[in-house]
Amino acid sequence: MKKFDLFLTVGPNDFSILKHSLKVNKKNILGYSNIYLFNENKTFNIKNTTNINPSFFPFTFEYVQNKVANKSRSGWIFQQLIKLYFPLLQSESENVLVVDSDVFFLRETNFFDGNKEIFTVSGEFHPPYFEHMLRVHPEFKREHNNRGISHHMLFNKKKLTSMFEAVEKLHNKPFYEVYLEAINSEEKSPCSEYETYLHYVSREFQDKIKIRELKWSDENCINQDILENYDFFSLPYYSNTRPNHFWKNIRKGNFERAYICLINSYYLFFSKKI
Repeated sequence: MKKFDLFLTVGPNDFSILKHSLKVNKKNILGYSNIYLFNENKTFNIKNTTNINPSFFPFTFEYVQNKVANKSRSGWIFQQLIKLYFPLLQSESENVLVVDSDVFFLRETNFFDGNKEIFTVSGEFHPPYFEHMLRVHPEFKREHNNRGISHHMLFNKKKLTSMFEAVEKLHNKPFYEVYLEAINSEEKSPCSEYETYLHYVSREFQDKIKIRELKWSDENCINQDILENYDFFSLPYYSNTRPNHFWKNIRKGNFERAYICLINSYYLFFSKKI
């Protein structure tokens, strides 16, 4: 089995969920060697993980923020570039699996079939992502009906290098500059690193990848159906039903959400099924 490293960008809203997701994913993500964590302002003290310093990257959050018209989305776009650049710049592994920090893999999951990299696809379709891709490079087209938005992506260093070089040769400037300049300022969600990479490798390296579907969803309440029938799920911050949201919901009179927080607390802290 081919080995790879794990990389998680951890936003401030995900600090409280990180240890729970890591515990589950260490058990069920098969084939990883090292785990790397990134937050611009925080260092995590988690056993057998390595923190990545912001100076590792050729751009800063302030740079991205200055380039992006919608300042409220600066952090979201910044972490996209972080996810793209870390697999390229690190020297430990040819392959890096990027996993969103609020994702829980519930089944043992492989990411290689022989020498082929496996890509999980979804049914989510957002046209602005593909419009952005075309502005990045006119050959970066939608190659099939599968979508790459599934909260994780396996990046290969050589394939990323190929994608970056194609863009930089065309525009004669760094990839991250082109990526930012191609953003439509009127769109709230204007670009996707996962979508861009999936469709690039689908065109240029079709014989070296494999597409699959897994059962997953974004959830607000963990339940038996999810644990028994899903391959993975995410527990997004915007659901306001994570364990640390309990007292906030109580203060606001959102007692149903507070109750769901207790259910999620049970599964995350005490249940042996997750």
